[in-house]
Amino acid sequence: MKISERNKALKNFLIKKLKIHPRKFYIYELAFTHRSATIIDHENNIHNNERLEFLGDSILDAIISDYLCKKYPEFDEGKLTQTRSKMVNTNQLAFYAQKLNLDKFMIYSAENLNEKHLFADLFEALIGAIFIDKGFKRTYKFVVNIIINKYTDIEKLIRTEHNHKSRIIEYCQKKNIEFNFDTNITDNGIFLSKLILNGKQIAEGNGKTKKEAEQQASLNTLLKVFPNYNNGQ
Repeated sequence: MKISERNKALKNFLIKKLKIHPRKFYIYELAFTHRSATIIDHENNIHNNERLEFLGDSILDAIISDYLCKKYPEFDEGKLTQTRSKMVNTNQLAFYAQKLNLDKFMIYSAENLNEKHLFADLFEALIGAIFIDKGFKRTYKFVVNIIINKYTDIEKLIRTEHNHKSRIIEYCQKKNIEFNFDTNITDNGIFLSKLILNGKQIAEGNGKTKKEAEQQASLNTLLKVFPNYNNGQ
């Protein structure tokens, strides 16, 4: 697809699918440009979606926090934080991106990229772009109407077990199994964690943080040990 054709398709997608009429279209172009496809202009300015991703992460947290406070006045701080984290973790954000078919317009060039992180970062970058182009109120409306109302079963998420690491620790202590996490940061800034039981690696996981990587490794291990484990759903 030629760049001009892609831009035309992207603009049509924003208007028809996402109900966004862009005023600053270049911001959305940037949102869909992964750092592996970074463009450096003649003034050595770097163009990719990393800054939009950073911004979108904060805006999304603010919107979800406000929404949950209003919807669940009976929740204490801990319950609110736990529920928000389930709504904005990598798996959930990647789920939103795929439901919206955002990946069709992403520009990237690197191989062996983790798709979940790729899609989650793209979703956050889109939120950042909407905020810059339309402001907080319109971004809030987008998140609630397009994301929460259509694609989020909050009650189901609340019931979901997400602390897979605690389940692993409990299981190993009960069965007298030695366990440890071998967690390191990779060259591309992603944490990789290997879960070792009785000296044997069972599964691995990755994430933006050490905690997220170890949770993913724990989940993958639980899925092997208990095939009917709920898979975080």
